[in-house]
Amino acid sequence: MSDEKISRLHDEARRLKLSRRSILSRGAALGVSAAGVGSVLSATGRTASAAPFYLRQEKTLNVLQATYFVAPGQEFFTKMAEDWGSQNGVAVTTDYVAWPDLQPRIAAAVEGGSGPDVVEMWDTWPYLYYENMVPVEELAAEVGQRYGGYYDWVTKTASVDGKWYSIPHGASSAALAFRISELEKAGVTDPKVNFPKTWDELFAVGEKLKANGKPIGQALGQSLGDPPSFAYPYMWANGAMERDEAGKVAINTPEFTAALQAFVDAWPKAFDETGLSWDDGANNRAFLSDQISVTLNGSSIYITAENAAAGKSTLDYEVLAPPDDIWHAPLPSGPSGQFAMLGSRSHAAMSYSQNQETALEFLKHFYSEEVFIPWLEVQKGYIIPMAPSYAEEGMYTANPALAPYVEISKISRNKGYAGPADQKASEAGARYIVVNAFAQAIQSADAAAAIGQAEQQLKRIYEG
Repeated sequence: MSDEKISRLHDEARRLKLSRRSILSRGAALGVSAAGVGSVLSATGRTASAAPFYLRQEKTLNVLQATYFVAPGQEFFTKMAEDWGSQNGVAVTTDYVAWPDLQPRIAAAVEGGSGPDVVEMWDTWPYLYYENMVPVEELAAEVGQRYGGYYDWVTKTASVDGKWYSIPHGASSAALAFRISELEKAGVTDPKVNFPKTWDELFAVGEKLKANGKPIGQALGQSLGDPPSFAYPYMWANGAMERDEAGKVAINTPEFTAALQAFVDAWPKAFDETGLSWDDGANNRAFLSDQISVTLNGSSIYITAENAAAGKSTLDYEVLAPPDDIWHAPLPSGPSGQFAMLGSRSHAAMSYSQNQETALEFLKHFYSEEVFIPWLEVQKGYIIPMAPSYAEEGMYTANPALAPYVEISKISRNKGYAGPADQKASEAGARYIVVNAFAQAIQSADAAAAIGQAEQQLKRIYEG
């Protein structure tokens, strides 16, 4: 097996033209011995006088996460991991991948039986991979108790039928970021207080915004964050759901059909129509560069605008939206209520790993109050609580512009509602069935047909 890993590392180094540093990092991730890494360095002409310190250590640990939208959080995590490793004789490497690439990387590792020791799970994924995850009942219970008990949407996504194979750390929340000045131009008096409360009101204001050249922007491509965070709550607010409490598919209702047709009719009048192809970053760029005036997003837009105003922008375009002109509001209400969609992210130690005990020790350290709370703080509330006891922390309450984000925890549901976020909900989410119904309805101008197609797809999953 060792020779296979060395051969794999050599092939990657040659084919991808990896730098010396990348070879070292990849070697640690694959569990290649110091001698094996040295042979690859030599064979690729990237030798050095001495192997680095971490290759002389006996233990290694590789952590895989999604790229952070708030860069200081990623920097904090990387340094924390390196510091912990140096104090405990562990060579820790951290890899960050684009959001859509995270699940394929996890799936490949599970299929191949090797890969990162600790992975960040999103939303419903624990139901897909729990057989390859180390049970963490005791640690998850300890973390939950420490922070005041998990929210219902956390338990229904990060646990698997009530059993814990990963430890939740919360989620990036989603609220409507809007430009105060543009709402005023569209006739809304005091937008901070009087932002549209219903979907019909939002569509009406959206028509005025688009007439002024600053439409609503909504991503409806196949990406993990913004599209499902919009589509699911809109569906719930208008009398439909993937399945009811009896497990029967309940997406095809007269109320939702009418509401989706209203959205389809509003799309060309109120929205930026390129949103059909947007990923989770396109709307950030459109908002910050002053192309749109309203969009569903995490608090990263506001934080980025703050950084730009302070001369700390690292973007490749000019930020034209000043932070003092940005405010936030929850998604509007529909006839059935006001909702948000949240699924907790969590960390899992993988059962294929040869470093399971080390992985669990690392996670215990990360979830300690001395580490976890500062990690949240440097992200300025971008990651909202998985438990209520620290929802009153200053990172969530100090800035009233960001107040809606933590409040959304109270009105959130999980994918698969009214059931749990189980394997069936995971499959439906991975296939973007609900999101695609919106996109298909826009493209065909036929909401009823799009919902009918989604109903059949959901029935094959939930009732087949």
